[in-house]
Amino acid sequence: SSALSPPGISFQRLVRTEQGLPVKNYQSSTVTVLLLNRSEVQSEFLSIAEKLSASEHPQHATLVLLLEHLYQANFGTRCDLGSLHHLLKSKTLEELSDIYASAADAQEAAAASSDAVLARERLQSVLRDIAGAASFPAIVGEAQPRKLHTIPIPAARCYTYSWDQDNFGKRRGSPIPP
Repeated sequence: SSALSPPGISFQRLVRTEQGLPVKNYQSSTVTVLLLNRSEVQSEFLSIAEKLSASEHPQHATLVLLLEHLYQANFGTRCDLGSLHHLLKSKTLEELSDIYASAADAQEAAAASSDAVLARERLQSVLRDIAGAASFPAIVGEAQPRKLHTIPIPAARCYTYSWDQDNFGKRRGSPIPP
């Protein structure tokens, strides 16, 4: 029997890796690097590349987004996402980091389970416990007549490295992080 992935795990992993958010035992990240020769690239593209590498999605906002997504993916309209959003925004970065680490660990544990039904039940149970401990809005038993929220993927962290024919390969000290 093939195991089903926990709801929303692909979105969670993608955003985590593109934003460089480490999760205990799952230390992977994706770095987007643009190698540009300014003389060969249109100015409009250069402008966009510089904006992408200059902007960074704040970690607090990323954690709020990931937790909203995780709870909506698992509980649908049984979770009041509007109220959850306001409560999450009021939490400190440290509080959000701790809450998200526990929730992400539970999701990854569910993904590693061979029993999809049991894994989903355990994941929902852990997410309910986390919600209770963090004073999240109550997750009701039945779906409510409210709309699901669209949760956008934030732009990936991006680094731009420019060179010309004289300095490419000779320059040390790249701005790209390890």
